[in-house]
Amino acid sequence: MLGNELKYSGFAAIIGVPNSGKSTFLNTIVQSKISIVTPKAQTTRNKIRGIYNGEDTQIVFTDTPGITSTDFGKLLNNWMNKYSFSAAQDADFTVFFVDVSTQHPEKGIGEEEAHILKNLPPKTPVILVANKIDAVKPMRVDDTIAVYKKHFNFAASCAISAKDGTGTEELINTLKQFCKPGPQLFPEDMYTDQEDNFLVSEIIREKLFLELSQELPYSVVVTVEKMHDHRTKDILLVDATIHVARDSQKGIVLGKKGATLGKIGSAARRDIEELYGCQVGLNLFVRVEEKWFDKERLLQKVGFEKDFDR
Repeated sequence: MLGNELKYSGFAAIIGVPNSGKSTFLNTIVQSKISIVTPKAQTTRNKIRGIYNGEDTQIVFTDTPGITSTDFGKLLNNWMNKYSFSAAQDADFTVFFVDVSTQHPEKGIGEEEAHILKNLPPKTPVILVANKIDAVKPMRVDDTIAVYKKHFNFAASCAISAKDGTGTEELINTLKQFCKPGPQLFPEDMYTDQEDNFLVSEIIREKLFLELSQELPYSVVVTVEKMHDHRTKDILLVDATIHVARDSQKGIVLGKKGATLGKIGSAARRDIEELYGCQVGLNLFVRVEEKWFDKERLLQKVGFEKDFDR
């Protein structure tokens, strides 16, 4: 029951470089798709909260955008990095993800990983998670953990595969050590506090990443304009706009005779129907919004906050 005292209660920030498996882990432990997962790096743009509910445990995880120390020129990238570090400041502990398949222990840790560790709050416990152990030999995992422990004083370390779930139960048990007794803050059947508009826009954006090639998906953003039930039928009606940065990109998103947009819409509609358990009528529009990634108005509309000072 909401408000009941739990043995383990805590807030955790999931931090790491792009494509280290943070979103896959969050979707796995909450057993629902609340964060974008694609082969492309840095697809998560906002802080996304997922709630793990155990028998005597509630841990609120914040999935953050992948942090990079480069390309701070764009307002979007700057805000994404600030978002990630602000999540770490607000958390009881930080879960630092490393993709072991990209590591070269003999060369030390990567520059971007070092940048993140240098800027984490000094008094917040940091748990090292060596992810994607299904993709490498055990020796690579052990060597990677060892070299990171030499570089940084981690409170604990775990090796997992967020993709197939290996090691996730052990990780949860480890994280319990950094939780405290506290009240149940969210209902036990609640797996995220994100609003419906945001979840739907993220599903559409994921399909854009999967359907479109090269760098174009990074130049688009999705806003949900309307979302309501049909007056007489059990149908959820959604109107959403895909914003692109240049007129030439609009044609790519549309495709020949609207074929590409049709594929994106069909794939998104199936996921939205699965999420809400009802029929969905999805209308997608494409709008040119030059340099949208440098416009505070649009960034705030899709969920970014301007003030990160707490």
